[in-house]
Amino acid sequence: MILRAVPLGGADLPWPTGEPTAGEAQRARAMADRDKAREFTLARLALRGLVASVLGLPPQVILPAYECPDCGQGEHGSPGFALYRDHGGQVGLPIAASASRAGGWALLAVAPADDGERVRLGVDLAAVADLRNAVPEAAFSRAERRRLSQVPDRGAEAARLWARKEALLKARGEGLRTDPATVETLDNPSIADLSTSGLGLPGGFVAALAVVKP
Repeated sequence: MILRAVPLGGADLPWPTGEPTAGEAQRARAMADRDKAREFTLARLALRGLVASVLGLPPQVILPAYECPDCGQGEHGSPGFALYRDHGGQVGLPIAASASRAGGWALLAVAPADDGERVRLGVDLAAVADLRNAVPEAAFSRAERRRLSQVPDRGAEAARLWARKEALLKARGEGLRTDPATVETLDNPSIADLSTSGLGLPGGFVAALAVVKP
């Protein structure tokens, strides 16, 4: 398992190796916020570069093969990757990956298949200031609402619990198609809080990782 936090702000940052696909470039152009468009592109390239590094391959031969429950395989949904073949076509790569962006940073996770056993990953990165009052109470389960009523900093705890929900829903490949109030995150062994300082992130962030078997 490889976890990496990548800064996305600042014009002096080195651009990751590789070029965005036509689909990624189109999505970036459609974004009204140019900073967000740049961050989207940087994060996509950084994740693809990390996958290539873990597998010992050049980034140029790695293609996005994301999975969407509605659209099938393409360039959005749960991250997946394929190897481009010179004679045409592609073959899926045995690696799990996830990414999240917040506050000018990206959090990346990559796990190659271990002895043929694959897992699904979900990571979520959140800036506490952005979520402190943004998540409605109805998004939490009864047990989580009870927990929120017992802590001194409700906003920070709400951000932590929400990051755990997002990570688990990503790992399941469901996203917010599932009512988040039905997703229990307390004492769930599939989810772990991540040390943001250990990842090199500045203060004010929370992060979570979820690992599930398909």
